[in-house]
Amino acid sequence: MKSSLGSAVFFLPPGTPGDVARGWNRAALAAQVAVRAAALGLGADLTLDQMTGLAQVVRDDDAGRPLSPTTQAAIRAALRRPLSLADAPEEIAAAVFSHLPDSPVPVLGPDGRRYFLVAVPG
Repeated sequence: MKSSLGSAVFFLPPGTPGDVARGWNRAALAAQVAVRAAALGLGADLTLDQMTGLAQVVRDDDAGRPLSPTTQAAIRAALRRPLSLADAPEEIAAAVFSHLPDSPVPVLGPDGRRYFLVAVPG
């Protein structure tokens, strides 16, 4: 299934440093896998086989490539408890600045839905 979040080569401006592009790709993939995992009732304790299977659904050309440990950690981070207005500002800052740019940050919106913050380099 083609994803709606493009890879860095199509999304980020030409000349974007490679490490920034890889971070974007990782965060975008992790968010997409997390959306599908959450829809299935899976959490951060999902197995590597479950994670890999969901990533194969999301990926296009490199569906068979194994997930790196860093990408696995990003997916698990995206599936942790979402931040909400009830969290202390210090908790929110710690979660945001310790996980971005490589991992999406899950938040609970005012509408009760889970959203994933993915850093877009500027």
